[in-house]
Parts: sequence; C-alpha cells; structure tokens
Amino acid sequence: MYSIFLVDDEALELETLRDYIRWEEMGIYVVGTAGNGREALEKIEATRPDIVLTDVQMPIMNGIDLAHTLNERYDWIQVMFLTGHDEFHYVKSALHAGAVGYLLKPLDLSEIESVITKVKQLCEESRMKLRSIEAAKAKILKELSCEKNTELAAGLANSFSLLARLPETTRYALALFSVDPKEAEGEQQSLEEWMSRLEAYLGHFFKMKNVDTVFVPYKEGEVGVYMEAAKQPGHYAWEDLAEAMRRALDFTVTAAVGGQESTLPYIHELYEQTRVILNERFYEGAGKIIHGDAVRGQFYSEHLPPFERKEWFNTINQLDFGEAAQQLHRYFGGLATLRVKQKNICDWAINLTDELLALHEPAPEGFKRAELYHSIYNALTLHEIEDLILGTAETAVSMLGERLLDKNAKLVHKVRTVIDQQYDLPITINSLSEQVYLSPNYLRSIFKDKTGMTIHDYLTRIRLGKAKELLADGSLKVQDIAQRVGYESTSYFISLFVKNLGVTPNEFRKSM
Repeated sequence: MYSIFLVDDEALELETLRDYIRWEEMGIYVVGTAGNGREALEKIEATRPDIVLTDVQMPIMNGIDLAHTLNERYDWIQVMFLTGHDEFHYVKSALHAGAVGYLLKPLDLSEIESVITKVKQLCEESRMKLRSIEAAKAKILKELSCEKNTELAAGLANSFSLLARLPETTRYALALFSVDPKEAEGEQQSLEEWMSRLEAYLGHFFKMKNVDTVFVPYKEGEVGVYMEAAKQPGHYAWEDLAEAMRRALDFTVTAAVGGQESTLPYIHELYEQTRVILNERFYEGAGKIIHGDAVRGQFYSEHLPPFERKEWFNTINQLDFGEAAQQLHRYFGGLATLRVKQKNICDWAINLTDELLALHEPAPEGFKRAELYHSIYNALTLHEIEDLILGTAETAVSMLGERLLDKNAKLVHKVRTVIDQQYDLPITINSLSEQVYLSPNYLRSIFKDKTGMTIHDYLTRIRLGKAKELLADGSLKVQDIAQRVGYESTSYFISLFVKNLGVTPNEFRKSM
C-alpha cells in the first residue's frame, strides 16, 4: 500500500477527505493530516508519505510553497492539489512546483480513482528509483569501508555525496548489527529471513527517530547502518532499541555503536573501529549493544591467570559437577575482566578439553573431536567456550559415574555371593573388605547404596532364612542349627530370631 498525507485549512473538508473517501479500496492509507503548509511540513518530516494531497489556498504557508519545499527536500513524494474552478489559474503554478496532478472541488469519486491510479504508478516508479539509489549508495559505502587509497576514496566520496545530496564535509556514524548465529542453531528459519526481519525492524526504528540511514550488508548475518553523525541516537535511545529488539525478535542481535565519526574518505577507519567494538562480543556476551566508550583504549592480555587444574580435575573425579562448574565460571569471569586474547583462551581450552576427553576414553559413540575443537576456535563468546568445556566435563563425570557404579555393583555382587556361600563361617566386615580390596567404611557405604541394607542386616537375613529351613528337620536341636548358620552363641541366635521374626525358634517350628 501507499501512504497519503492530507492538507486543508477547512476542517470539515479535511474530515471529509480523511473519512469519506474509500482510500483503502484504492490501496492507499492516510498517514496524517494538517491544516496549513507549515504544520504539514513538520508532520511530513516524521511520516515521510508517498503522496501529499494539499489545498492551494491556505494561511501561514500555501500549497504552492509547500510543494516547492517538498520537491527540494523529498523529491520522491508525489504532490497533488485540490483546487476550485475559481482557483484554476493556480494549476499552472502548481504543476510548475512539481505537482503530478490536481483534483477539482467538489470531488468526484471516479475522478479521484483515475488520478490516484496514475499517481500510484508514479509512486512505484519513484520507489524503484529510490531502491536503485539506495543500492548504489550502499555499494559505494561498502567499497569505502575497505578503500585506503586516498584518490580512489575521494572519488567514491564524491559519487556518494551527489547521490545523497549532502556536502562532502558531512560526518558519518556507523552502527554494526550482527545476528548471533549460535542462537539460530536448530531453528527452521533461515538467516536470510532473520536479516530481512532485522532490517525491517531497524528501518522502522530509525524512521521513528527521523534519521536517514543507508543499510550496508557485510558478512553473513551482519549489516552496517550509516547515518549522519549529528543525527545519530543517544546512549539511552540505543539501550531502548536493545530492549525493544529483545522483546520483538525471537533471535538475539549484538550491535556495536559509538565508533568515532568520520567523513566519507575515511570511512574505512570508522568501519575498522566499529568492528573492534563488535568483536568485544567475545567478552561482553551476545544480545547486547556494545558502546565504543566502554571499550576504547581497552588493554588485551597475552597471559592467562593461573588455573587450579589439579584441584579442578580432583573435583571432576569426585563426580562433583556442580562445584566444577562454579570453579570454571569464576575462572572465565577473570578471563573476561583481564581481556585475555581469544587465541590464547582457545589454545588453553583445547588443552583442558584434551585432558577431559582422556578421562572418558574410548570416546562416546558419534563423538567427533575435530568438530569440538572447531567449535571452540570459532566461538563467538567466552560463554560459548565455557559451555563447550562444561559439556565435555559433564560427559566425563557421567561416564566416570557409570564406570564407578558398574564397578561398585560388581563388588557388592561379589560380597553377597561370599555371604550366600559362606554364611556358616565367621564373617566380619574386615574379612569381606579384604576380599574386595576396599576399606571397611567404603564397603559399608557402597553396599548400603546398592542394596538398601547394611552388610550385617543382609548376613542376618541369609542366616535366619537358612535356620528356618533347618527347623523343619525335627531331629536337629536349636543349638545345632545356630552353629550350622554361623552363630557360636545359641542365646544370641535365639534373640536375633525373636527380634526379626517375633517368635522363638521352637515356636516357629511348632507353627510349621
């Protein structure tokens, strides 16, 4: 659809124009109204309509002067005039002022539709011309971004200024916006679609701020937005934009703003400065607007702070993943504060990961070491590297735990087998622990963990179970049965029997 702005000093006629003409059926929507040329200029500057329909005779600023001004400032706007038969002598002046058509009062609907059809065609032609100009401006700025030859840069700057109708002394600012690609993993939407949505959102933002911009695509998922430095948004406006994007977009965007201003021949310096700011995403994290003032003059360290590697791996071997994660997070906080160079961090992370992988050899099925290393070296942020290490650590802890559980299960099974087969012999915790090469306390712990009962309780259950079987033989005395199941003391045997079964051995025999 195309937008139209209506101007008339007669309130009733303005209301009729706005509310009673079926603009939407003609593919038009009313973007605003004004009662004189001066008021219209102020509103048109903010709304940037495709078409302006204005009365000729108005106080303060008439339609002819308005058309002249619009033609100078916004030559893509199609201006039409409203005029009465008694004002028809104004039409020549109106057309000379850049008007593309006129409507006679009182308005005739068929005439309006006919004129609007022609004007819409002119609007489309104007849009195509504007797109062509914007594409040319973007191409020139992209070339200026890497052009360091003074003469060539001066020629490009001259071409741009002619297209933009701005003096060559104009200073420019740049904001670099980058879709955070890690956020897009597993999503169905293409990066091209995300970029289209981002550019549309930014276009709306800058239009509301009344800032003319040129969008320049750079690397995949990245767009530069150039604007006059004097009109660039302030710090709080950028922060408002960051918050608005977080709410409106289902992907995250990192932006770099606040590079030093530059004239056109030195755009390459401005671009390099702003890219340095964007690279701070590695330390600052994704989904933020990073300001040049916060990172300008930042010192980057070659040296990593000491990492308590032995202590950390002890924590891993103790299967305390939570504590290991906290230790690593604190260390990465220090790396961000010191601004340790990315390559040094990646090299260190690879070495640490190698040690972790050694803990769970052979590698899990489907694991690709090269892909992990590639992910570390190509991580956009410190947080991503931290997550990659933690993922490897979590796998190591899991596999170590599984091995420990398997090992402990085998040891407990061995202890139970010994008890099942040797229940009639003197059995102690110490004698069992010697057979499985564990300390008595650790054996107690894993046995309780695996069986839900103590070794003493399990031994008692097996012995009393055998005693119940022997009580079926009436020829055997209770004393003999006690000794056969491993108890030297008959009284102790009887007390255990009563405690666990609620009756004496003889009472149990009678009930059989």
